[in-house]
Amino acid sequence: MYKLLLVLASAQALKRPQRALAVRGGEVDPITIGKGIVAASGIYGAFDPAANAGLYGIKAEDKGNAMMRLMGWSQILFAAALNLDMDSVHGQMAYHSIAFLLVAQPSFEKFQCPKAPDAVWMAICAAVGYKTLDGSLNKWVPTAIWLANGAQFFLAPQSAIDLYEMKGTNRLCKAMTSMMGGQMLCVGTYLAALVMDKSQSEAFAYAMAVNGLAAVKFALQDADDLKAPKSGPLAWAALSAGLAYK
Repeated sequence: MYKLLLVLASAQALKRPQRALAVRGGEVDPITIGKGIVAASGIYGAFDPAANAGLYGIKAEDKGNAMMRLMGWSQILFAAALNLDMDSVHGQMAYHSIAFLLVAQPSFEKFQCPKAPDAVWMAICAAVGYKTLDGSLNKWVPTAIWLANGAQFFLAPQSAIDLYEMKGTNRLCKAMTSMMGGQMLCVGTYLAALVMDKSQSEAFAYAMAVNGLAAVKFALQDADDLKAPKSGPLAWAALSAGLAYK
């Protein structure tokens, strides 16, 4: 997987700045490429987390696999945000969060987490989604939720683990919690840029820059602890930078 990412990153970096790549008379822009790669990685991680971990030189046990699967689902959420209509994405992502919490339950159950917090979050997301879509709630509200939660998970993963009472976590679980936070920040950054009247291309570039920073953080802070090679996350960082480049 990471060898393919390196090839794609190299090709992207060598390209002159352009808005789209012509393909048989049509156009495929960087957003289409980016959301496709992120979605494919997320689908594979959610479908077969053990194999996905192995691609990055990580040996995961049962709970590690559960967190790898959650990381996959968080990538799918990011890809979904990129695929939604810009006018409704802020409200729709609140509803997508409900779906995430539902499909995540089997993984959370591995850690004997209490379900009440998730139920509360689903209720909040339902209300936020509804009120945002009907125009009565400022789009900064769902954006702030993504950014605040993302910042906690990314910068202080142990505090998130403690807050949601996840039992029996290990280094891989903590690292994947941080990476999940990185994906939340990608979504939050994308939403924030749109609120600030940036174009979708600009919002995508900012989000991919954050994605690259998350990968660099994993390479520098977590890879050694997990005895994993840095090549995988650095390939993601290079690819993200290439896609964000204007």
